[in-house]
Amino acid sequence: MTALLTFISGAALAATSNADCSDRKNTIDITNCMMEKLDAKEVKLRKYLAAAQKQEKQTGGNDEELIETQKIWENYMRKHCGYLYSREPGSARYTESAECQLRLYDERIKEIWLAYLTYSDSTPPVLPDPKD
Repeated sequence: MTALLTFISGAALAATSNADCSDRKNTIDITNCMMEKLDAKEVKLRKYLAAAQKQEKQTGGNDEELIETQKIWENYMRKHCGYLYSREPGSARYTESAECQLRLYDERIKEIWLAYLTYSDSTPPVLPDPKD
């Protein structure tokens, strides 16, 4: 993921809508803000993923499948968002790629929460709804 974050550091130049970095005054500040947002998303993903793996082990499930699907998802995110970055020249590619990553992080965290950390009855979820 470090390579991906390095790749995205340029994305901060224009990506402000989802990252809420619009109050930043210059390119360096925007880049730093964007990196902080992406770092926070990765930390949150890792937290939910670790909890899901723990749940799988406790319930006799197969956390290896979860690990494998996570690798597939990471590859998809790199390829898909990387394609958005490379498909056209100019600053729009920064915005598209960064927003792609932020969106996919949110979707993946929510999917992990729904699939592994919630119950179909009234049992409270293992972790709070990631939208909170």
